[in-house]
Amino acid sequence: MKYNIKILYVEDEVDIRNNTSRPLKYLCDELIVGVDGEDGLELFKKHKPDIVISDIKMPKMDGIQMSKAIKEISKNAHIVFTTAHSDSSFFMEAIELQVDGFVLKPIDYKLLKKKINTITEQVRLKKRFQEQQIIIDEITRLQDNLLIVLDENQFIIFSNNKFLEFFKISDLDNFAKKHQKLGGLLLENDDIFSDTKSDSDWIQQIKSLADDKKVISMSDSEVESKSFVLSLKHIKETSHIIVIFTEITTLENERKKLVAKAYTDELTQIYNRAYFEDQFEKDVFLFRQQAIPLSFIILDIDKFKNFNDTYGHQMGDKILKDLALIVNKHTRHTDTFARWGGEEFVEILSGTSLAGAIKVAENLRKIIDNHIFKDGLKVTCSFGVSEFKVFDNKDSLMKRADDALYRAKENGRNRVEQENCKL
Repeated sequence: MKYNIKILYVEDEVDIRNNTSRPLKYLCDELIVGVDGEDGLELFKKHKPDIVISDIKMPKMDGIQMSKAIKEISKNAHIVFTTAHSDSSFFMEAIELQVDGFVLKPIDYKLLKKKINTITEQVRLKKRFQEQQIIIDEITRLQDNLLIVLDENQFIIFSNNKFLEFFKISDLDNFAKKHQKLGGLLLENDDIFSDTKSDSDWIQQIKSLADDKKVISMSDSEVESKSFVLSLKHIKETSHIIVIFTEITTLENERKKLVAKAYTDELTQIYNRAYFEDQFEKDVFLFRQQAIPLSFIILDIDKFKNFNDTYGHQMGDKILKDLALIVNKHTRHTDTFARWGGEEFVEILSGTSLAGAIKVAENLRKIIDNHIFKDGLKVTCSFGVSEFKVFDNKDSLMKRADDALYRAKENGRNRVEQENCKL
């Protein structure tokens, strides 16, 4: 299926607008052009483009104001600014808007093309997700499903033939002899289930999920694992529960592949910023619900621009990939290590205090410092560390770590600095 991409381009200077519009037409299926911020906002409302490319300084309504209004309409809107060096006073506001990037004027069209292609791939992935969900919804209505009925004690008292065929058994008596509980045959799927699953546990967990999240995998020692969407119907008059299993194995496998691609940094093949932000929300939830400590590390390769200028960007990319591999190798499975952007990486340490995070950062610093990269090259990294507090959000936590990273750079690089404790 072709996923059409719309781009809205907003620029008040006529010559720049005309010169840039021509190449942009070849990078999308439909190009909409605005002449100022007010015009751009109205065009966004009318056409709902996938990507917005806008100048920052414009009459009537500047690019920042227009983007804030767009973000109120669609918080996940993809926005790229074209800007001159003299627009630096707008940069902090633009960064706070979480835009997708900047392209300096005079415009480097190769860089702009690369940025648009990256965003286009993300947009198409989202559209594929939406398409998959529509298909799953239709299959749920039409497919020949597995069906069971549970009594008030969650024992299976009835099943259709599809259920028996799936487990390769002749009747429910044989199923009861072979399996103590159905919950034990449900595999962990996107963190829905815990390690111990009584029948009442899994039913309650399924009930608590939104309809589009009721997805499980099921298997036993003799049956290949398959994925299902579950529908539960509770009959109040008899306390029975009807459970319908709609198979979506192929679609679920495809969905997982798409999710993995959407959450993976293309260059380093570690987690990307999107995954980091999703995982951060989960870890903050655990912190607030169970008071589980949560710390944060930001690391930056020292003098990486000079390195790129000296050895070239291909070697720089190789260093980024090797460094990501090294740190990922020394990251616990309970922690999250991701590329934030450029030569910056971030790590969430769940269940770790500030003191513990400092030890982790210092250990990583030494490992990187002692590592010999390709062609005998060496790099060092500076680290900033902070710990999540009850009044924190993601931005405040990262700000303290970023300030600590800045002090590490100022104090000589290749060192670890912790947050300022005077909060």
